[in-house]
Amino acid sequence: MFESKFILIFSALFGFAALQQFKRYGAGFYVRRLCVLALFGVVNLVFLFEADILLPYAVIGLLLLIGRKISVRGLMVCGVALWAMAVVGNALFGVSLTVNPSPYVAPEIPVSVVLATGSFADVMAVRLESWAGFQLYCLWSNYLLVAAAMVSGLAAARFCEEYGFDALVAKLRTIAAFAAFPGIAGSLLYGALASLPAAFEPERFFMMTLVLRPLFAVPLSIVLVAYGLVAFRATVCSNLVAFIAPAGRMSLTIYLGMSLAMGLVFFGYGAGMHNQVRLADCLWISVVMYLGWIVFAKLWFRFASRGPLELILAVLTRPNSRQGVVSVSS
Repeated sequence: MFESKFILIFSALFGFAALQQFKRYGAGFYVRRLCVLALFGVVNLVFLFEADILLPYAVIGLLLLIGRKISVRGLMVCGVALWAMAVVGNALFGVSLTVNPSPYVAPEIPVSVVLATGSFADVMAVRLESWAGFQLYCLWSNYLLVAAAMVSGLAAARFCEEYGFDALVAKLRTIAAFAAFPGIAGSLLYGALASLPAAFEPERFFMMTLVLRPLFAVPLSIVLVAYGLVAFRATVCSNLVAFIAPAGRMSLTIYLGMSLAMGLVFFGYGAGMHNQVRLADCLWISVVMYLGWIVFAKLWFRFASRGPLELILAVLTRPNSRQGVVSVSS
């Protein structure tokens, strides 16, 4: 119910915000910002988390330079086409693995042991090797889904600019009404098949999950966005929104900070809890960490107007413009 959903939502927000950056600061500022994000991404994937998204965001975000002059309808057509390409790409990736399986050579020391007991250099070596293999899969699917969400977010921003935010929410709710059943049912089916033991004809079910995940991630993401917007705009949720809003103002800091914190909890150069706790326990660890970051954000904004890394991003993006430093978070 969660896998691949929130990366799509965040990618759509990335595309939504790009329109304001184009209008306020121009394409040059946007490109500089992408370059700095790419630098953050390289630091993240090398030292913190191999499944980094900042570097792909910086590369895929260049598509929005072209998309900013395309109509809303044209952007949505591009978004749907990229989504379809992701579904087909996943299927082709599965076929390629089935037809040409990669020979597996067991390492002398299991990876899980290295991650749980190795030094920072040992873990970094594993991380870089994992990153290289992960990119092969992402090129077939994940990055196409990110691109689809980005151009759709840009389309939503253009629609909102013309008709207003309330009209956008109404349009999303209309789409969500049709997407809810297939999105939820398809995602549950994906989760059930992905959870089957390997003895249950693994190749057949593996192929099915490769197709189901991108196919149903998009409609369920739309449902989460549509009804999330309705809920968070309701008076009853005002206190919740006020509580989590500071974290939203330093999303870059928290994204990298969570990677750092998780490394210290799970890897050998920290507490070494890798492969020592259940998935359910990982969920609670993540929730506790996130609540801690919210508290940190509330305390930080008592003394500063930007998050730590957000300020660095602003300075590096517009080092010669005080206005850029003040306004970049928008």
